[in-house]
Amino acid sequence: MRVRVYGGLDPLTKQRHVLTEVIPKGPNAVRDAQRARDRLLVEVAERRNPKTSATLDHLLERYLSQFQGSPNTLQLYETHVKNHIRPLLGTVKIGRIDAEVLDSFYAELRRCRAHCKRQRGLIDHRVAKEHECDERCRPHRCKPLSATTIRHIHFILSGAFKKAIRWGWIKESPTSWAEPPPAPKPNPKPPNAAQAGQIVTESWKDPDWGAMIWTAMTTGVRR
Repeated sequence: MRVRVYGGLDPLTKQRHVLTEVIPKGPNAVRDAQRARDRLLVEVAERRNPKTSATLDHLLERYLSQFQGSPNTLQLYETHVKNHIRPLLGTVKIGRIDAEVLDSFYAELRRCRAHCKRQRGLIDHRVAKEHECDERCRPHRCKPLSATTIRHIHFILSGAFKKAIRWGWIKESPTSWAEPPPAPKPNPKPPNAAQAGQIVTESWKDPDWGAMIWTAMTTGVRR
């Protein structure tokens, strides 16, 4: 049985937005269908249902077109969207993206940055355009994205879904419940006292350079 509940007009397409749920066959199908109908009606009444059938592609396009960060940050975000978000989640409706979907997405990014299909015989070519393969074109080896890059992608999605909430497209953001990888722990390797002394002494051969190195050494490069 198929349950259909009218949820209003889609603000993007101006078409009827209908919530649909399919109930499998069984002795309790009618009862389950009635319960599903009542649940969907409550969601519509409480404005908890997605107000649009827009895909993640559409949301990201709108979000990046209004992005107010630096040009370099925008270029980085557009690259991540093109290479990683759009190929895997671009066609998914935003109302169907939840924490489980995002956790699976992050797991895929940790598996292979090229999003290979686990097929045998794949080749990592040295260039993307047509060419004659040589020893630089080697059998494919999966390489994960770094934790920093995955966190950048999470920040992109988080910002886009916050906009979707403001626009009334969705009720809550799935990024609030998803778990991106933790930030890498810093691993500084400062010089020891003897090495620091050698560096400062050598730098004073140029007074300007020496003044900067001495200031950095004595203040710890604090703001």
